[in-house]
Amino acid sequence: MTIGIVSPSSGARNDRLEKGIAILEAAGYRVSLGDHVFDRHGYLAGTDSARAADFTDLFTRKDVDAVFCARGGYGAARIMRLVEWDIVARNPKLFVGYSDITTIHLALERRSRLMSIYGPMVASLGAGLSESCAGLFWKMVTSSELIGRIGASEGNIRTFVGGKVQGRLAGGCLALLAAAVGTPDAPDFNGRIVLLEDVDEAAYRADRYLMQLLHAGILEQAAGFVIGTVTDWEKQDKGPLGITLQHVWQDIIAPLGKPTILGFPCGHEPDPVTIPLGCLAELDADACALTLLESAVR
Repeated sequence: MTIGIVSPSSGARNDRLEKGIAILEAAGYRVSLGDHVFDRHGYLAGTDSARAADFTDLFTRKDVDAVFCARGGYGAARIMRLVEWDIVARNPKLFVGYSDITTIHLALERRSRLMSIYGPMVASLGAGLSESCAGLFWKMVTSSELIGRIGASEGNIRTFVGGKVQGRLAGGCLALLAAAVGTPDAPDFNGRIVLLEDVDEAAYRADRYLMQLLHAGILEQAAGFVIGTVTDWEKQDKGPLGITLQHVWQDIIAPLGKPTILGFPCGHEPDPVTIPLGCLAELDADACALTLLESAVR
């Protein structure tokens, strides 16, 4: 099968991208690069029109079976009005990415009714993943076998609000979820188990993003929360002394009374657990367990 690679946001380091491509090829896949994968336009991987054209083209092509993002960064929001979403909807394919790619995950669900994979990108593969992390990723995207509980071996996961709930998985990078409020791709958390994570954001900014979702009436619609972390938040924090990320979760998430776990290893982690957005799952917060109730692929 053929994996198409697209750069919808920032440009990837060529060495990591090339190592990631080599890993895909060593696994037996053909790789087809978007025409502008190696383009550079300031902090973007080429112009908006070029990145949007690559994205649409890879979904259009009959010889491409899946679309993997090269990396995240910034810029996906700039191509939303340029992608031909009707074409994407008519050509459903496995789609993989995280971080800034949250914007595209939201659009795939809203505009094309497609499930998608919040997980390692090509540059992530090139940077190196543990055997267990890589194994979960490949099992999830290549097999219809029911995986069951994920993230079970991580000792840092803990109960924040007890309870058990079922729902379809949603969410992603907190800053991008908040940025989508008021757009055609606003997050749908209604009855969902919501993943929240981010990187390089101070506690007060995470606070701001959560309040945006709360004031928009979105946050309280969730059935439960799977909270990763805001990686390196301490290095960025210039807010009021004594307010930590733990306080932010306690002040905003806990009063909602929804089953919640903290410390789930997803997103901006060295070894992230792959999350199939849109997949039916069960969250048992008391047991610190997230269990998939269906497979991510047919």
